[in-house]
Amino acid sequence: MRHDIRRLTYVWARRSRLRRAYFFPRPPTVSTTLSSRSSNLILNAALIVVLIVAAVLVYSFSQRMASPRPDPKRLDNPGALLGEFIQLEVQNGTGVDGLAAELSVYLGDLGFDVVEVGNYGSEVQETVIFDRIGNPDAAEQVALALGVDTSRIRVELEPTWFLDASIVIGQDYRRVMPFSERFPEEESDDSSDENEASEGSEE
Repeated sequence: MRHDIRRLTYVWARRSRLRRAYFFPRPPTVSTTLSSRSSNLILNAALIVVLIVAAVLVYSFSQRMASPRPDPKRLDNPGALLGEFIQLEVQNGTGVDGLAAELSVYLGDLGFDVVEVGNYGSEVQETVIFDRIGNPDAAEQVALALGVDTSRIRVELEPTWFLDASIVIGQDYRRVMPFSERFPEEESDDSSDENEASEGSEE
């Protein structure tokens, strides 16, 4: 009889504790609340950092697509030249002092490897890029850096010169980067001349 009473008392007490735990749960402690808030703050901060990094990457990609920058690194190296950067020589064919040196500094800032600077044997009217090694991509990257059309590229291979390309600055240098930044009126004058010529031909 005593054994049964003890057993009933134990069962009743256990059920009472379960009811209290279910209907009256213990409130969270201060340490638990602080830990939960800290975790939420860390997660929110990490999410913000990820969003900022993603926004910067998207912006950089869109800017590069809108205004592509020349890549000074070789994609191909048919002449087995040393180094990974496009190697150039800059020749001044204008008779105006200092243009080759100025262009070499500009190209060096873009990452190109300018190995020789000098004067061309004669004056030329149009700035030209010579492909010296049979690497058209390198010549195209140079044209992009100068802001000129790829029609300015000529293929005159000189493998013993150990160059990717040669640049000969012509009398039109004011329409070639970086000089065109100093002479913006030249471009507008050329466009107006072209418009007048087209109007004259229509008449």
